[in-house]
Amino acid sequence: MGEAVAIGIDIGGTKLVAAVLDTQGRVLERLRRQTPAGDADRLVDDLHGLIGDLDAEGERGRGAGLGDGLPIGVGIAGLVTPAGMVRYGPNIDVHDLDLARLLAQRTAQPTLVLNDASAATLGEQRVGAARGHRDVVMLTLGTGVGGGVVVGGRLLTGANGFGGELGHLLVDDGGRPCPCGNRGCIEAYASGTAIGHRARQRLADEPVDSLLREVAQITGRDVTLAARDGDELAREVLVEAGEWLGVALAGLVNALDPEVVLVGGGAATQTATWMLPAAREAMAERIIGHAWRSPPPVEPAALGDDAGMVGAGLAAADLVVDEQDVT
Repeated sequence: MGEAVAIGIDIGGTKLVAAVLDTQGRVLERLRRQTPAGDADRLVDDLHGLIGDLDAEGERGRGAGLGDGLPIGVGIAGLVTPAGMVRYGPNIDVHDLDLARLLAQRTAQPTLVLNDASAATLGEQRVGAARGHRDVVMLTLGTGVGGGVVVGGRLLTGANGFGGELGHLLVDDGGRPCPCGNRGCIEAYASGTAIGHRARQRLADEPVDSLLREVAQITGRDVTLAARDGDELAREVLVEAGEWLGVALAGLVNALDPEVVLVGGGAATQTATWMLPAAREAMAERIIGHAWRSPPPVEPAALGDDAGMVGAGLAAADLVVDEQDVT
């Protein structure tokens, strides 16, 4: 293992995970706590305590104060400004939380806050499935759909920090309703939630045999399990979701011309057998000049649930290096 360079934190809907990372994004120490949803003050308190406990763990383990004084990178779902203000965190119901400033004050350590999917994209580009590539697009499929873009080796966050909301690309104007309030977003077609909804719709509309008829409240995971057991309707639902994913990817490839496209998140991992081939084909058919160019590879992400934590931590380490170079 290498030298500790940063603390990475992932704020999920149900759990907080913090780790001390080395230069290669490898975890030197890790701790996990429950997320206090809906309570911004307690969230900051718990994060501060988690960082302190991580230092204490170092004293009992590899060495005193392993995380002491290291820059802190945090990934959280939602709209995050360049200054680390969480304008809206939907998974834990926080609004206008000045998270970077508050944590920096409490810890006296440099702190950076990023959207979790953007952080995951950076993690995969730096030390994961896109390592060695400078232009990367990634979509993360879970309950919803997130994403991120790296251009020329730098994370694209936009003027207000809200760039990379790839889950809300419109693929079917006026189509299925999306939780964001729009209709036709890719989240409404390729998320785990959307997959479960589509299966329920198919069963209601079509007199077909399916293992899913025995399931009371069908989820995306139920559809995947049925597909593994040979259920034809479940497989068709996953292929259809993959085709819609390919439509979204074609637009991204046309706009950004990435070297590689990654698909990550829990839903993607479980459904890759059916969704990824369909996505590759649909994307290849729709990219501009498809008869004269090769489409970029569409590959599964590699870092799993650690991607956002690793990306946020490495971004925080970069920030400190950049500031030292300026001074």
